[in-house]
Amino acid sequence: MTLHVYRVTRDGAVTQDFGTVNVKGKENALPIRDAYPPCDCPRHRAAQAAAR
Repeated sequence: MTLHVYRVTRDGAVTQDFGTVNVKGKENALPIRDAYPPCDCPRHRAAQAAAR
């Protein structure tokens, strides 16, 4: 993936341009799950428990 990285102020003015950065992905993509919530981390478990 190629990204152009720069820093902006609150008003949207570019203050620093870091140029183009190439980011390598992982060799194996994460599996796609159709279940909700998408994982069993504490944040999603708490949200699932609150929805019940």
